[in-house]
Amino acid sequence: MKGVARIKDVQELAVKESRLGIPLLFGMDVIHGYETYFSPSRLGLSCTWDMKAIEESARIAAIEASADGISWTFSPMVDVSRDPRWGRVSEGSGEDPFLGAEIAKAMVRGYQGGQMKRNDEIMACVKHFALYGASEAGRDYNTVDMSR
Repeated sequence: MKGVARIKDVQELAVKESRLGIPLLFGMDVIHGYETYFSPSRLGLSCTWDMKAIEESARIAAIEASADGISWTFSPMVDVSRDPRWGRVSEGSGEDPFLGAEIAKAMVRGYQGGQMKRNDEIMACVKHFALYGASEAGRDYNTVDMSR
């Protein structure tokens, strides 16, 4: 579901016609941007080492997504890629844990702003955490060796 009109309709149903009237929380994978895409992949953007630009890309994505009724993104992806065959390499920031951490911090600042008080800030949700990128043979949803 995408678009403020569709989200508004579903939200009205939840609030006005459901038994408890609890508003819905709408989340979306805004990892590469929302309407504006800044790079074909997060991996490409990470090659810049430009934390200001990366934060700004997340800020713009938050502004666009929040205008459409999205309040939560499943981003940044913080897993460290270990095998270029892994299908989600492009969602991450490569194989350097330091760079990945810096990019994650910049993206969270961009999405959430200063104090999550403005209506153009959205919640960030770190995803693909703890060895998801270390799958055997680069296969998505595959076995991962977590031994030392």
